[in-house]
Amino acid sequence: MDEVTWIEVLPRHREHALRQRVITDSLTLGRAWDNDIVLDDPHVAAHHLRLERDEGGGWTAHDLGSVNGLHVEGERGRRDRVVLAPHLTLQVGHCLVRLHRGDEEVAAEVPLQRRSPWPAALVLVALVVLVALLELWRGETGEPKFIRYVTGALALATLLALWTAAWALVSRLFAGHARFGAHLLVAAAGVLAYSLYDPLCELIAFALSWPRLELYAWAGAWIALAATCFAHLRVVSSKRLRLKAVVVGALATLAIATQALTIADRRADWGQPIVLQRLAPPWLRLAPARAPAAFFDGAATLKARLDAARSEEPAGDDAAAMMMSD
Repeated sequence: MDEVTWIEVLPRHREHALRQRVITDSLTLGRAWDNDIVLDDPHVAAHHLRLERDEGGGWTAHDLGSVNGLHVEGERGRRDRVVLAPHLTLQVGHCLVRLHRGDEEVAAEVPLQRRSPWPAALVLVALVVLVALLELWRGETGEPKFIRYVTGALALATLLALWTAAWALVSRLFAGHARFGAHLLVAAAGVLAYSLYDPLCELIAFALSWPRLELYAWAGAWIALAATCFAHLRVVSSKRLRLKAVVVGALATLAIATQALTIADRRADWGQPIVLQRLAPPWLRLAPARAPAAFFDGAATLKARLDAARSEEPAGDDAAAMMMSD
């Protein structure tokens, strides 16, 4: 046969692929050393399967009586015989086996990433620390102390390093490359985005008198965290990005819904929380000031509602508790 055929084997841990040119019309795969292709997988039999090429150039896989059998990836049932088609993948134990023709098209060449992520990552880390120090200074109510700024900067840098190291470890385990610089760039960008987002929400809520914007600003934090995690997953591997986006989005939605229910329950017990923790200078206020008469009218309306509620008899368990106390 003059047709060029290659066999590709992805081992159990997917760290690398074995690719070997097929020069015969029959070959065996298994754990024994007398096979043409030796598979290092305890779930593979000593002689697991045989591949045979017919006169037309087609290939057929035959199970050689193994315990775990022969499977087609994506299917549950085991097969005794599989006629190999283009892009069909066999599952042998935890290994994946594919055949490729010599004239099969391959993906386009990927350009080399010659630009290092480290300069941009270090610039973003410096900006993150600078924004954190400015926020610390803005919240000072007493005499500034140098040690507070030093410990704050060191704590933030340590958290960034630990977060980046964790993702680099995941990347090394599942993709074979750590890419610490790229993960540091993603982490710093996410922290910087949230560091600017939070005070901006507070400033807009004060300037335009939109308390709800500050009340629900925490939802943006979950969205920023989800976007950062998705970017980390993309650095780890660019495969199945749609699935990764769906999973990360679903987890973020669940977290937002859970926190919204918790806040609503807490608000029912403790009332309206404080909206703005820090007041900005009056010249930043863009919304028109309310007239004193409108303020006092609102206070009178609220007082009337409270007086009416105070005069009503409690219902349910509250009424029973009052009767028992009497």
